[in-house]
Amino acid sequence: MDHDAGLVADLLLRHDAVKIKTSGEPFVFSSGWASPVFIDLKRMISFPDARNIIMEKTYDHIERIFNQKKPDMIVGCELAGVPFASLVADRFHLPLVVALKTRRGFGRLAQFEGYFPLNAKALLVDDLTTDGATKTKMAQGLQIAQAELLDIFVIFAYETFPQTATVKRLLNLHDIVNFARAENRLPPHELSILEDFLRDAPSWSARHGGIG
Repeated sequence: MDHDAGLVADLLLRHDAVKIKTSGEPFVFSSGWASPVFIDLKRMISFPDARNIIMEKTYDHIERIFNQKKPDMIVGCELAGVPFASLVADRFHLPLVVALKTRRGFGRLAQFEGYFPLNAKALLVDDLTTDGATKTKMAQGLQIAQAELLDIFVIFAYETFPQTATVKRLLNLHDIVNFARAENRLPPHELSILEDFLRDAPSWSARHGGIG
């Protein structure tokens, strides 16, 4: 496992950001997928020490993207992605724009808070992704606004469901499960549920009331 992924997995577990349901109704995401686990990454903004570590690792990964292609702006996804995108924009002294889930108002920038000129190059930043559907919609919004999307970065990606967008990430669900197993951080029955889910998440979702 990547060292950075293990470090962040430890922080998420330590700060109760890994929510697991072992009985009853599963988590059902806005995309319709059902899951026994929800990663509450937005919770981490309230723990400064952990937040700083996560963001330092995020900056390292984003710098690698910048080595290949440098954006003109950082675009944060409404709502949970905004604090993380704000920190990235501040660190690299780049303009910050917020991408809204739906268009509001009029004109080229109706789906955005802030301003950017025509043909601006964007790095889209969010806290996490399940299947990439929201990122695809925001990428389409950038296209309508005549901006160029260079890349999408999320801190966490489930990487369990079919994806509609290609993203770069800091860690995924396999990293968390592998770390928890190696360090005995979760009870065996919870690990068993997560491992069953990881074997075939779409089938697990369909069996538990979600899409499949």
